[in-house]
Amino acid sequence: MSLFVQKITNILNKIIIENNLKGEIIIESSKDENKGDFSTNFALINSKLNEKKPRELAGVLIASLSRESLFDKVEIAGPGFINMTINKESLGEVILKVLKEKDQYGKSRVKNLKYNLELVSANPTGYLHIGHARNGAIGDSVARILKFAGYEIETEYYTNDAGNQINISASTLFYHYKNLLNEPVNQPTEMYGGDMYIEVAKLFLEKFGDKFKNANINEDNKIDDPEIHNIFRSESISFFMKIIKQQLKDFGVEVDLYTSEAKMYETHEIEKTLDLYEKLGKTYTNDNALWLKTTEFGDDKDRVLKKSNGDYTYITPDLASHNSRFKRSKADLYVNFWGGDHHGYINRMNAGLALLGYPLGILKIDMIQMVRLIKDGTELKMSKRKGTAIWLIDLLEMVGKDSIRYMLVSKNPSSHMDFDLDVVLKKNSTNPVYYAQYATARAYKIIQKANDLNWDLNNSNFNLLSTQKEKEIILLLDAFNKTVEYSANNRLPSVICDYIQNLAKRFHSYYSDFKVIDEENVDLSTQRCQLVKAIYQVLSNCFDLIGIDVINSM
Repeated sequence: MSLFVQKITNILNKIIIENNLKGEIIIESSKDENKGDFSTNFALINSKLNEKKPRELAGVLIASLSRESLFDKVEIAGPGFINMTINKESLGEVILKVLKEKDQYGKSRVKNLKYNLELVSANPTGYLHIGHARNGAIGDSVARILKFAGYEIETEYYTNDAGNQINISASTLFYHYKNLLNEPVNQPTEMYGGDMYIEVAKLFLEKFGDKFKNANINEDNKIDDPEIHNIFRSESISFFMKIIKQQLKDFGVEVDLYTSEAKMYETHEIEKTLDLYEKLGKTYTNDNALWLKTTEFGDDKDRVLKKSNGDYTYITPDLASHNSRFKRSKADLYVNFWGGDHHGYINRMNAGLALLGYPLGILKIDMIQMVRLIKDGTELKMSKRKGTAIWLIDLLEMVGKDSIRYMLVSKNPSSHMDFDLDVVLKKNSTNPVYYAQYATARAYKIIQKANDLNWDLNNSNFNLLSTQKEKEIILLLDAFNKTVEYSANNRLPSVICDYIQNLAKRFHSYYSDFKVIDEENVDLSTQRCQLVKAIYQVLSNCFDLIGIDVINSM
């Protein structure tokens, strides 16, 4: 809660008690400066409860509010709204609070609730691409924001390392391994493209030499010796997981725990989960297939767990992995960040988990839509199988971590987005990343200049900050905690980016209109420098929430 919202709430609570009133207090920031800084609809929504007409009830409140030193003006508007204008002498409290709390400013009290977040779930069959990067950037930012908002956070990466895609990866790696040995080899009928497989094959060759030169690809698209095939499967997973972990680290994504689908098979968690469903009476057999009664919890049809040929369907290991995850983590709420093409999967997953006895809705799925890469006004097509994907490792070299992360989290995850490479490479106000980081660089330069002049930036009186732009900036700084809470509650890092752009825009405009460093007016300048220092601090806190660096020089 912001400083002023807390103060106003405390004042209203006191007035309500003194006048034997009842009702809920809601404080809103005003969007029109002519209607004050804050407003409350208390009199409107609680008039019947207090057996008074709205404007009559508002009059009772205003009689007391007008005597409070916090306000410059209090008035009734419309049918019973109360508009309140903060006294300018009180505005400096926000600056002092920011400078005192520093990187803790905007942080909320511990809530004693635990979130478990599955950030990314990419197959270990290659590098991470821009789609994985959006999931990672949004998921990691949500984790940072929730933690700042007072929640306990645990992050996971679920490794899909047991399906046929791993067989394809193993065969692809083997094909390039044989080519490096100049040995004849049957080309797999299905394989992954991209130079990365040649690079991994070189590492494999360094490790094993020509030990497997006599093997070949069979008609099932696998290496003809099952033992050798499993070696290539294992090594392929190991190589790519090492690369993926390094990419996530370079991208600033922090993962607490890596889990494995293959491990689920090794520990028989899938069979244990199927046994549990059967004991609960939630399965039945039809046409020699095992079905799950997901329609009991709103699914449009029951789902097959095991086909007539004995193979598990896609959902079966997923349900088992989530059951294992819930038992291990014991979190209050679980969130998965999934690509938009998995939308139809949500109901059946939630139904399947509810059949195990978990509360319906314990798993939240945040859908993250696709990203289009744009260069020179044209979309860059991506195909992992053809080896034409745009890899995160390439983007990091081209535009850097900050630009990628900022742009990927700046839009609502439910919206498709265009990532324009030409925009993020520009060093002007059309690039939102540059615009934001230029604000911290500009603020830092001002602070350093004040320090060079040996000015004392420890004022406790800000009576000279009297312009409307200064007031608007201070009120925006005061709204930071409320912004964080909203962003956390809705798991929307884009809200933080919107706040950053708003604060940066107001600061740049303020800098253009007013002289911050004026050696002929030191008292005013030191107060303004402290305001700039507070802006720098809040922007720094914002940047940390979305995982980008503060820039002090540009």
